[in-house]
Amino acid sequence: MTPSLATVAIVLRSRPYGESDKIVTFLTEDAGKLTGIGKGAQRSRRRFPNCLDPFTRVRLHYRTRPGASLAFLERCDLLQSAGDLIDPKKFAYGSYLIEIVDQLTVEGHPVRDLFELLRDGLDALRAGAATASFLRGFELHLLHRSGYDPQLASCDRCRKDVGTAAAVFLDPHRGGVVCGRCSAAGQALVPVTPATLAALCALQDTPLAETRSLPLTGATAHEAGQILGHLLAPHLQRPLRSVKLIAALAS
Repeated sequence: MTPSLATVAIVLRSRPYGESDKIVTFLTEDAGKLTGIGKGAQRSRRRFPNCLDPFTRVRLHYRTRPGASLAFLERCDLLQSAGDLIDPKKFAYGSYLIEIVDQLTVEGHPVRDLFELLRDGLDALRAGAATASFLRGFELHLLHRSGYDPQLASCDRCRKDVGTAAAVFLDPHRGGVVCGRCSAAGQALVPVTPATLAALCALQDTPLAETRSLPLTGATAHEAGQILGHLLAPHLQRPLRSVKLIAALAS
């Protein structure tokens, strides 16, 4: 039998399996995304005491098994409960954070930067308000740490600063902006207003914990959400269910 391993982890999702087991997917600090089966986890309060709900941070003890697609979950020690995200808006935003990180990670690849971003994002939600600027800031930091950092300050074609350009467009497929002079007819470009571009550039350079100090409101907030949606879409496997939850709360 392989030796027991331990790592700090955040629960991304879990589901019952059979009458008493659970299959749980974690983002771990040391081993990346990991899915395992907890035998008797639906009933065990000793080995899994309120530890397997999404958002929960735990110290996970597990074993890998040669040739098996699932790890064997031995027990979890509770480090941070999910109960403090019961506010509907914080729950919706937290659901979005774990769902989008889940989609941008694959099993078995260590991603400590993304683990730390998700941990800090959930802690920031616990400590403060769920705002549009926080969500857009998280998305920009996620793209950066995933290697998809969008080029927003200068034209992706001519490399000139777009801060004074008469017209600026987003090229979703290349993950950057182009000035009006470099845009060509027939290309699938999305126009970006100066106010929204300035807001996104500011959020891109702001630590996640400080993004609420750069509020997004009205048309700028709406457009910023659309722009980030275009930037994220090429990297997502399927539509995010939590988007509908956030939209329902905003209506």
